[in-house]
Amino acid sequence: MAEVNEVVMPDSAVLQVLIGLALVFAVFSVAVSRMNETVLGFLNYRGRQLEAELRRLTSENVERDPALPVEPVAAPAGAVRDLTAEMLDGPLRGLRTGGRPSVPAVGATALASGWWQRVRRAQRLRLPAYLPSTEFARAVLDLVEPAPRALLARVSPQDMAKVFDATVTDEQRAAYADAYRAAYAGLTRDTARALQAALPAGYESGLAVTTAMIALLPLAGPADEPAGATVPADASTAPAPMLPLSAEIALLPESSLKTALIGIAARAGADRDKLLAELAGWYDSSMDRLSGWYKRRVSRFLLVYALVLTVVFNLDTISLTRALWQDSAVRTAAVATAESRVSAPNDPSTAGGEGAVEAVRDIGALQIPFGWTRSHAASDPRTLPNDAGGWALKVLGWLIAVAALAAGAPFWFDLLGRLVNMRSTGPKPKPADG
Repeated sequence: MAEVNEVVMPDSAVLQVLIGLALVFAVFSVAVSRMNETVLGFLNYRGRQLEAELRRLTSENVERDPALPVEPVAAPAGAVRDLTAEMLDGPLRGLRTGGRPSVPAVGATALASGWWQRVRRAQRLRLPAYLPSTEFARAVLDLVEPAPRALLARVSPQDMAKVFDATVTDEQRAAYADAYRAAYAGLTRDTARALQAALPAGYESGLAVTTAMIALLPLAGPADEPAGATVPADASTAPAPMLPLSAEIALLPESSLKTALIGIAARAGADRDKLLAELAGWYDSSMDRLSGWYKRRVSRFLLVYALVLTVVFNLDTISLTRALWQDSAVRTAAVATAESRVSAPNDPSTAGGEGAVEAVRDIGALQIPFGWTRSHAASDPRTLPNDAGGWALKVLGWLIAVAALAAGAPFWFDLLGRLVNMRSTGPKPKPADG
């Protein structure tokens, strides 16, 4: 039996040391991740990068004079159309409000030049950190094919011919087709009312669609205002008509979005669902570039945070390994803690800020020697080295810890689970003969 123990126990001790190190790295990796999320959230880093990428996709180089008034103003003739601001102030406004009654308009806020000014601007505007592809596709279509034009497609002469019965005369059909062509060429409240008037009596479905279309269209002038309403001074100016999809796309600024829309509209035609699906797919593929760039940039941030935590908590991998190897009680306690964390119902790698602090406090109670102390005992790894050789080992241990923490919490918790399972299912010592 003694001979068997001499073979098995060193392997068990090595596995326990690996489990202890994996536990330390897993817990502090969560702390690094939470630190990163806190900093990025405060700086609204994701929101700023998302806005910049949206402007790249729409080829917008919109420069605003800081002296402009806060309230939105009409863009001067020949100015570049700010599609990003139109989407964030219009269809995507709900992503910015977060339950608040109002947020500043992106279109009325000057673009900032300095780094801190850009951060403050993003915080005031509450820029969204994430934009799903379907939401982007709907926002774009709301700009180039608003809801009234989508309703107009439902009452086309071809669709209405399927519901018209024999009592509808050829003259009525021709009059309806003429009214539809006028509305299709330039949709306003007047052309929508003319289309509704040309609709033969008794067709409630067509009447409901045209009524909803008229209600969604902007007011044409003072005649559309309710009785007793205050009419603005410039109310006599009629809104621009809503043009067909191809004409609205042609009015967009030259950009990769416009190029993509031309091809998508040619393939999808009037099928709005297909338009949405293809536009969402194009957005996803375009944002892959930002995702790759963002991951590379964040990996640099994680290295900085890992270095800060490593030095602050004195995560010397060499000293930790030595302490775990020499102290069986610390090894046993670390393994027990690792087993409890691996068997926890919630994913430990996704712990919140308070959970990360509690996890660091828990492993600190295991007497694992990390951190600093005022003791001058040469054997205590938490003291400052007193010679060049000691500092060289200390720095090497730090560098190993930094590289380990940069691997991320999911990696370490997955490895921790594998090591714990390996220990529980590993070979057992053979019983002694006879």
